[in-house]
Amino acid sequence: MTLTVQDITTDHQAYAAGRAEARKRMIPVRAERRVRVGDILVFEFENQATLRYQVQEMVYTERLTDPADVEHEVEVYGRLMPTSHSLTATMFIELRNTESVRDELRHLAGLQNALSLEIDGETVAAEEIRGPDEDLNVPSETVSVHMFRFPLNDEQRDKFRDPAVTVELAVDHEAYSDSTAIKGATRRSLIADLSLR
Repeated sequence: MTLTVQDITTDHQAYAAGRAEARKRMIPVRAERRVRVGDILVFEFENQATLRYQVQEMVYTERLTDPADVEHEVEVYGRLMPTSHSLTATMFIELRNTESVRDELRHLAGLQNALSLEIDGETVAAEEIRGPDEDLNVPSETVSVHMFRFPLNDEQRDKFRDPAVTVELAVDHEAYSDSTAIKGATRRSLIADLSLR
């Protein structure tokens, strides 16, 4: 699966007419693909539908019409497309006290390097998907939103696709340690991602 410029409309009037319905369709899709780990971390696993919606919303709200601008957004978000051997997710750090956000994020420094999938007891470390303009040689700052890829080898992928095998999304940071099992409808949805060719 890929995301292309042809998947996105720049007819803002036409999109506006169906926008409420598009949002209504996406709510259950995103809910099914959401995993909460502890009190403040929420992960939304991405697929073609979620990414197309995000790009379309960006194009609509920014009123983009130039094909080059649309292509840029497609490229930025397209990096989050899952494959037959990888899952992708956006992590949101939900800090409720806006006055202390900076202090709390400093307390969680490095959290983006402490994520993994635990598949049948085996750790698969998350790889942060950095911004296209970021210097990969400079450690990323801990901010409220990060994007990740979970690369899987054949054995790990096959185990993930077996609902009888335990899979957890885990965080192991000195200031925040927790995990959540991935099962039920969420697991089925992610198994479908790993069936992509």
